[in-house]
Amino acid sequence: HIAPSVAPMSSPLKVQLTQAAPPPSISFVERYKVAVEARINLKHVHRRLQVVAKLLIVATFVEDALRMLFKFDQQQQSMEIAGWTSPALHTLLPLLSLAVQSCGALLVLASSGVGGEVGCYLLLGWCVWHPFMYGQAGNREFVLETATISGGLLILLSHLLLLRTKAPLLGESGPGAVGTPARVQAVGRVLLVSFFLSFALSLAHAWAVSLPLGAGDGPGVWGRGTQAVELVLSLLVLSLCGLVVLGMKSRHVALLLAAAVFAAAVSVTAANVVTLLLHSSDTFPVEDTAGMEGVEADAATIADHQRYFFFQSMSTVGALLLLVVHGPGPLSADEQDGPLEFASEKTVA
Repeated sequence: HIAPSVAPMSSPLKVQLTQAAPPPSISFVERYKVAVEARINLKHVHRRLQVVAKLLIVATFVEDALRMLFKFDQQQQSMEIAGWTSPALHTLLPLLSLAVQSCGALLVLASSGVGGEVGCYLLLGWCVWHPFMYGQAGNREFVLETATISGGLLILLSHLLLLRTKAPLLGESGPGAVGTPARVQAVGRVLLVSFFLSFALSLAHAWAVSLPLGAGDGPGVWGRGTQAVELVLSLLVLSLCGLVVLGMKSRHVALLLAAAVFAAAVSVTAANVVTLLLHSSDTFPVEDTAGMEGVEADAATIADHQRYFFFQSMSTVGALLLLVVHGPGPLSADEQDGPLEFASEKTVA
């Protein structure tokens, strides 16, 4: 019997395990973004949000142009109420409104090049002229909401200008070309918060005038609670506006403000529609329109006004979403070194 030869084991078996290098430390926000993008294609969401923002910001211009087209006789009366004495202007001004707003909105929606820029310029010019045409230059809320929409158009214009500096058209390029979009965007951010600054100052004013300044029992428990809410809201809105202007977390703040404006517009409009349907045979006071204080109109006219204010609010939402999409730009605290990138847009080594 021959025993099998077994090679002696001179040393214990060594198993070499390769340990992966620890992942680089990333912030909670980055980990959250990676986890979200694993489930949702943020690049596609970004593109769709950009389309939605452009549709919303031109919504008020499209609605106003259609109103000019289908209710031309009422617009002629509006020109007379606004103080235009010439009968020729009663016809020419609504026609001008129809042409400028429809052409501007179509160019913005149809083109991301020079045509889109021209559309932005047309609509910006209309925003400047609009309050004077309707005699609303003294209506602070009307003017500031128009300024907010103008801010959104400037943010969109800055994006289009930046695209053209990356791929020059018409031979326009140069060392100062990239700085122009950043400056336009910064001005857009300032105008974007105009309406919200007015809202915050109105709350602060209401809080100040409700304070008991003389002898007496004061406003009572409920009155003090209202004062506290007004003060907190005004400080909160002022803080959010400051963040947008400085470009600090401005994407997040703009998204929050857009959601608030959308919810408020839908709820208020729904309540007004129900009221008008239940009382369609009654007359209602015309509100938020300079020169028509104390005037009462039928339900159909009030519904027309409410529809206009609703679409103007939707354009404000679109203006805020454009800031969410395109960011605050290099003249900001967040994106001094360039715009933020989505993980789906980054190059994988």
